[in-house]
Amino acid sequence: MIYIVTHKRVDLPKLKGYRAIQVGDAADSFPGCLRDNTGDNIADKNANYCELTAMYWVWKNNDDPYKGLAHYRRYFGRRALSSRVEDILSYDALVYMLDGRDILVAKPAVYHVNAREQLLMDCCAPETFDKLEAGLEALSPEYMDAFRTFFAGNRAAQYNMLFCRQALYDDYCAWLFPVLFRLEDQVDLTNANIYQKRLYGFLSERLLNVWILHNRLSAKYLPVVSTEYTRKDHLTYLRRDITNGMRFKWQQREGHS
Repeated sequence: MIYIVTHKRVDLPKLKGYRAIQVGDAADSFPGCLRDNTGDNIADKNANYCELTAMYWVWKNNDDPYKGLAHYRRYFGRRALSSRVEDILSYDALVYMLDGRDILVAKPAVYHVNAREQLLMDCCAPETFDKLEAGLEALSPEYMDAFRTFFAGNRAAQYNMLFCRQALYDDYCAWLFPVLFRLEDQVDLTNANIYQKRLYGFLSERLLNVWILHNRLSAKYLPVVSTEYTRKDHLTYLRRDITNGMRFKWQQREGHS
């Protein structure tokens, strides 16, 4: 099953093998949606963990042979620059794509600075990043080479979107959440704005890449169908990625000249 995370009432595509899961603090239940506040859950952390409350619920509350996460407005697609529901990949197509591969994730975004600098620009204080690094070294020291390699680069699969076999999904969650829970005990978000409060969702987007890199997983990077984007939006982000890639390469050359 691939779970469509939503925090608001929207018309979701009706696709075999897809199931909607509601997150957030809405008092009512959306028709046809599972709730992330049932069973073993961390629903009360949604303001800080974003779609990870759904990811945790899927980890703890079912035994699907394949598990994945998409969003009410973002799905794995058959082609880039699409907003068409018809271009969303079917569940059977996603399963087929795992033949000979470990995991499916979103096509990486490209930054004009390295991943550490990009993270610090928007949503993470330097001291929080240092605590994340120290916490990972304490819990999983074997991951530190991959951590440093990823954050020195300028590409990241984002959105916490993934699709893989159950065992791999569960292994990822068993690694990820202890890292985040440890950091949560050390960070005070009281004075953060609403965007900055989504810290653990943002960090996990990056940590997924670290996990893939360390475990040398065979990953297929798929286009994302963004149903709320216009054609102009798609082209803007494509140009941004191309420009960012050029800027980063230029900065790297200048730094080593």
